Amino acid sequence: MLMCIECNMYSLVVFTGGPHNLHELEEFIEDAGGVIIRKDTFSVHRGQYFLRNEVRVLCIIPSCDEDALTETARRIKGEVEGLDADDETRERIESLLSVYDQLAVEPSWTAEDEIGVDEGLLHDMVEMKLLEVRRRDGVNQYRLSLSGRK
Repeated sequence: MLMCIECNMYSLVVFTGGPHNLHELEEFIEDAGGVIIRKDTFSVHRGQYFLRNEVRVLCIIPSCDEDALTETARRIKGEVEGLDADDETRERIESLLSVYDQLAVEPSWTAEDEIGVDEGLLHDMVEMKLLEVRRRDGVNQYRLSLSGRK
């Protein structure tokens, strides 16, 4: 993951829009050094009539790339909304990014004690499908999720 040189702050943002060309948004987030935390697809109905499918993507991106992300979203017919986060949430996000960066450097399995964060964060990252976990010789080992890699 590349870090934006001009800033060291990250923003928590939500993209909402159609599923078409979503790969462009995903590529932008990855290239900017961000992380997709959650992706939900849902259908919009009016009464019994289907109107459209939409996607909601929760992600973290470098703050200095927010304007470019907004432009990318606008180009693919979506919109981006920033989310305010309290200090505890920001610390959790920074820890998440630290783990993600550490495991991105070494693609093989890494023992829990080598990662150096609390087990709760690792469990949350597994639940978000950012990480995979396996148990070897009584020790939990983690790596970035293969479904999140290209």
